[in-house]
Amino acid sequence: MNYRHHFHAGNFADVMKHVLLLQLLARLNAKDKPYRYIDTHGGAGKYDLSRSEAQKSGEFLTGIHRLVKLDDSIKRNAPEGVKQYLKIVEDMRVGSGKGAYPGSPWFALEGMRDIDKATIFEMQRDVFQQLYLNIRDKRAGLHERDFYEGLMGVIPPKEKRGLVMIDPPYEIERKDFPQLVEILQDAHKKWPTGVFAVWYPIKDRAMIERFEKKMFKTGIRRQLICEICVWPDDTPVGLNGCGLLVINPPWKFSEDADQALQWLFPHLRMSENGGHAAVRWLVGE
Repeated sequence: MNYRHHFHAGNFADVMKHVLLLQLLARLNAKDKPYRYIDTHGGAGKYDLSRSEAQKSGEFLTGIHRLVKLDDSIKRNAPEGVKQYLKIVEDMRVGSGKGAYPGSPWFALEGMRDIDKATIFEMQRDVFQQLYLNIRDKRAGLHERDFYEGLMGVIPPKEKRGLVMIDPPYEIERKDFPQLVEILQDAHKKWPTGVFAVWYPIKDRAMIERFEKKMFKTGIRRQLICEICVWPDDTPVGLNGCGLLVINPPWKFSEDADQALQWLFPHLRMSENGGHAAVRWLVGE
């Protein structure tokens, strides 16, 4: 596997994913009972944007860097999920330097409560070793394991409530993500009340439409789609936008997500014309 998230850390897609992750957890926190957070591709847990990988791609410059550079008056008017996201980034920078950027396990553990637990997968040996060094939290269980075979072994968790964050590298996924659709069907069947959030790249709209049709045909109810496209769909830049498909979104999460994405879009967009941010139901109740 060639994918390395170090090249993409802090880009607009990370911003979107991490803000929505925090909003999902905030909604789960509204109930007193504990829950389990499961991260299928934990990565290194923490990144250094001053390193050669991030500097070579420069993707963070049109992501987190744009938000950090905003005037404080603008940031004060951001939705709560965005403000929480920016505070976590700032806190890490204070402790680890201005190039530091958290990965999804770090954001999740910051957004969780003491009573909640996390299960974090990472199958790449060298990246897992970094994850082990970066995530030292008694609430988190770290597993050097492929999520495609490991997820079914940890659901449903003993807490009964929880969120599975799925963000694969998409190197082994082709066309309309058939392997992903299959595991979502199996996982939902085993844990029908779990919240499943699937991040995916938007490079080819026709492919995304096929993916949505496949998900619609699964018969799974309550599928919410959150999208942000910083470029128009027909722009040949490689990554025009990204989406988050959420199965069983918590109460009022759709409103939180729409508010956050509408605020983020004008700050992250790459073109004056085209692009969009939207939240819509693929399948309702």
